[in-house]
Amino acid sequence: MKQISSAVLAAIAALSAAPAAAEDSLVPASGASLNLRAALGKQIDVRFSESFAKDRLAARDLDGVIVYEVLPDKLCLYGQDRGLDAASPALAAFANPSGGGDVCVPLADVSVRVPPQVPDESAPAAPFYSTDKTNCSWTWKQGKGVGLWTEQCRFDSGLWDVVYDPDKDLFALRVDAGEPYPVLRQFRKEGGAVALLADLKARGLVLDDAECVMAQVSGQPLPQGWTTYQVVPTGQRKAAFDSVVQVEIPEPPCGELGYRVDLIGFFMVNDATPDRVLYANLGQDGTMIDLASIRLGD
Repeated sequence: MKQISSAVLAAIAALSAAPAAAEDSLVPASGASLNLRAALGKQIDVRFSESFAKDRLAARDLDGVIVYEVLPDKLCLYGQDRGLDAASPALAAFANPSGGGDVCVPLADVSVRVPPQVPDESAPAAPFYSTDKTNCSWTWKQGKGVGLWTEQCRFDSGLWDVVYDPDKDLFALRVDAGEPYPVLRQFRKEGGAVALLADLKARGLVLDDAECVMAQVSGQPLPQGWTTYQVVPTGQRKAAFDSVVQVEIPEPPCGELGYRVDLIGFFMVNDATPDRVLYANLGQDGTMIDLASIRLGD
């Protein structure tokens, strides 16, 4: 009979004594603690209620389903390859009428599963969503008085990462060693976003035209405590833009950091620091930064 070494026995004893891995926390989708709009187009892990899953799903827990749409009373999820098939008879009544292949579940019937995290006083909890649960991970990045969670993803196209440029005071998306693409710029201006407009025009970031104005807007994927703005056209410039946008995607009517139809971009100001203005460029489908995690310092 083979003898088990004392080292192996010690290892087995240590494993037996070790605490079991902590389970995911369940956060109701109906609660106010989740900024679900920040997860649009991203993957999340969910658990459905017993009543919803019964006779409809093979399992209550599904990993990596995509947040397709957030409605006042429903969360629309896409996961045909994960058992959430809108074409199946059991889920046909919950299929999104728009025909995107997603399933719209009552908020009361779904919770987001958030993995356990080690507390860190220097950063808030990492986001509950991901561009790709398998190939991406979150990293806390710090700039000049600003920090936020950013994603690093390894795809077939290369290593996607967000880097900080201290000279330009901005965060940029970069693929391998390619040209950085700015996704979050920081400006400091007494008087906030409205006062910043003149500087933006002087630097050529916004068209120097009186018909381009800084206007407060709503509907952006930000938590409470932030005010958002866009540089929008007015007067004849707006009329000309409106006439073209019906038939094609025109050039931004107010320049590089002005409103445009082919991406989501806006200025954002935290109520507690009115003289700090950030410009977020989320592209067409979101960028690998979490705006809700932004922390401002000195």
